[in-house]
Amino acid sequence: MLTTNVEAVSNELRFPSITCVSTYDFTKNYPIETLNKIKRILSVFHYVNPKLLLIASAWVESISTRPILGKSNVTGMIKQGVIEGMPQISLVHIPDAPYKTQQLLLDIAKEHHSFDVASDFRALANYPQSLEISWMHLKPYIRGDEYSVLKSKLLDSSVDLVHQSMPYPVIVKIESLANVYTSAQLSGIMGLLSMFQNFLSGLILEVEFMRKMIQ
Repeated sequence: MLTTNVEAVSNELRFPSITCVSTYDFTKNYPIETLNKIKRILSVFHYVNPKLLLIASAWVESISTRPILGKSNVTGMIKQGVIEGMPQISLVHIPDAPYKTQQLLLDIAKEHHSFDVASDFRALANYPQSLEISWMHLKPYIRGDEYSVLKSKLLDSSVDLVHQSMPYPVIVKIESLANVYTSAQLSGIMGLLSMFQNFLSGLILEVEFMRKMIQ
């Protein structure tokens, strides 16, 4: 994940071709300084979600007996650690949030058929009015055809990219895991990884939607 190879292919997932982005003038609600803080929060998840999707896809493929062979040469390395200038992310804890913010986050969880809310939305909940406006536009987009098509394409692309572009092998043999875990636990591991694959594909789209909307 520290190779420039993976940096490059992450960029291929980072900018999905969304055509139906809503427009809204957020300066009606926040000063420019606050909007810049929200944009920086979005930039963190915009950067990291594609990398997380590649990790999930590499593990799913490997455990499914389609190991990543690591065919390409390393083109370079990036600096380890948090990127300089990235903001510190504070997540809203739902039980401690004001009632209106709780209801907003619970609606987001319900729309995603999830028991919890992604860190992306919990970070943005520090600016609840902005999140409420963004969600009002994003929610119908999630229910539309373009979202479903692009989400599926992102997942498929992530699988292709880990096989084509990861320079080091990722080999997790199901036989080795079977020595440690029961078959039920192995099914749980695969289910969890597949859930993350699906969830992250959607989050990439949703963050890009909100990023474009606030710009």
